[in-house]
Amino acid sequence: MKILTPEQYKVKGRRFHKMEKMFSKARYASMKKKNAAMRKEVFMETEYGRTRTVWYGFEYPSSSPLLIDLHGGGFILGSPEMDEKMNIEWSRILGCRIISIDYPKAPDQPFPAAVNQVYALVEYLYDHAKVYGIDPAKIALAGHSAGANLATVTCIKARKEGKIQPVCQVLNCPPLDLATTALEKPYPKGSIPPRLAYMFDSCYLGGHNGHDPYISPVYASDQDLKGLPPALIIVAGRDSLHNEGVSYYNRLSENGVDTQLLDYPTGLHCFMLKKSVITTDAFEKVTRFLQQHLQGTSA
Repeated sequence: MKILTPEQYKVKGRRFHKMEKMFSKARYASMKKKNAAMRKEVFMETEYGRTRTVWYGFEYPSSSPLLIDLHGGGFILGSPEMDEKMNIEWSRILGCRIISIDYPKAPDQPFPAAVNQVYALVEYLYDHAKVYGIDPAKIALAGHSAGANLATVTCIKARKEGKIQPVCQVLNCPPLDLATTALEKPYPKGSIPPRLAYMFDSCYLGGHNGHDPYISPVYASDQDLKGLPPALIIVAGRDSLHNEGVSYYNRLSENGVDTQLLDYPTGLHCFMLKKSVITTDAFEKVTRFLQQHLQGTSA
């Protein structure tokens, strides 16, 4: 594989971002209209800029738990609409509020833009919990693919800052080792093509060291991992990210974190976004995990 320059990857990344944005606008138009009564688009400001978010379940009158959702897309693509079906269902089942963050995207906003903005938004919501009917003692994070990386990093950052204490984290097919290039990782049939994954990572890194634990949580110190919230990690056998998800599960377990691993040998990367038998199984298990930690229901 020919390795391009960082600037060439930026050009490719911008092209992908532009094409996906045009495609998504048409793809999600009817869905937005259909779900209009169950969703609310809110633009939020922090010191890091203006960010689009989509809110679900805010019609509930009393204080409710909050689930922060972070969509996938290789750090350069994607939008909250990707997870809308799951979010509407989880809001209904759990009786919780959900906020899905359309975080800053590479290559124009590489690391640490998304990390900083996501944490700033979570901190703002925590500080203004009463205003929005949020129970500050019951905030959870869930992420898919790149969003799972950001959910992981947010939990580590929250632990270090000592202010916000998420009750749990759900990590679906997380990329947790960007120091190891896509060319060095397994490439099972059906996984994301190495060329594409390499471009995603290059655009997000923006020249930063991939061993930074806020980029690659598998390299976090034991001290940074101790005391993290309970985690549910989903990995797929036909995904090049499988091994790093298992490695992070082992790191958390070794450091005393209550951690569960759901390993689906036949699953493709982020299989939960499409209907299947294993999607149903994973959804039900994630729901029980969230019920346990957001509602105090026994697992």
